[in-house]
Amino acid sequence: MTKQAMGLEDTIAEAIIMGLDELAGNPRRAVESAMDCASAAQWIKQETTKLALIGGAEMVVPGLHAFTIPTGVSYLLHKMGYISWGIGAQKGAFVIETEAYSDLRNILALWANEGHFDAGIIEHLAVSLDALTWVLSEAGQAAMPALLESPAAATTVRTYHILQRLAENLVAGDERGHAVLAAMRGEAEAARLLAIGKETVQHLNCEVMLTRPLGRKVSRRLAYKLASRIGTRIPARMIVGFLPVAGAVANAFMNVQTMQSMAEAAEKYYDRRLRREHLLAVIP
Repeated sequence: MTKQAMGLEDTIAEAIIMGLDELAGNPRRAVESAMDCASAAQWIKQETTKLALIGGAEMVVPGLHAFTIPTGVSYLLHKMGYISWGIGAQKGAFVIETEAYSDLRNILALWANEGHFDAGIIEHLAVSLDALTWVLSEAGQAAMPALLESPAAATTVRTYHILQRLAENLVAGDERGHAVLAAMRGEAEAARLLAIGKETVQHLNCEVMLTRPLGRKVSRRLAYKLASRIGTRIPARMIVGFLPVAGAVANAFMNVQTMQSMAEAAEKYYDRRLRREHLLAVIP
């Protein structure tokens, strides 16, 4: 494959990630909503049901497809990000969405990889909230210099660096990070943790980690997979011309399939989050 073709695939994949990130909205809203559910399974069921209803309504009125289909696609992309962040909150992860680091980007890479977890294709591991709160503590900060020099796998070491950066950014006034922390622990506990962090967190020389391309294979899979999911609306639209109810059911079913596959990728990603016990186990 030519470098030009590889570049095009990377460009398309990056455009997909940027578009989905824009449409997904504010992580805090997803976290707050998910925390009202009893489990990740309940959250997934709740959100897929909403999307199924919207998917069905999208096809009900044939004369409005020029408006409803683009709107339905945008809503699908929004929910793909929204459900992922909510799963992270339910799993006890600190949802990471910054200009430099993104859980959503990693989940999309796994989704494109047919949901199979592969640490080699993601930027970093998910981070548990208890790992972040430990890093804000005196004990955590005392251990971080050694962790940053750890001979662990590349993805794990990148996660250590990002974890320290998150702690430094929080105490420096990261409003988005504080919002997620408050949504998961409450305003009072978030304030207490930040007060501790301001007394303990030091500025360490963390490596500046630029976002890497997803790679040719993952980029191609992501572009193809999303295009095929969106493209299924055309057959559903054709069915509506003959059987409106059948077309609506078909589109709702395809939306649910897409959401469930994205949710599976998110669960695999957050189930392998870096936890406090993992950090304690590697301290010399």
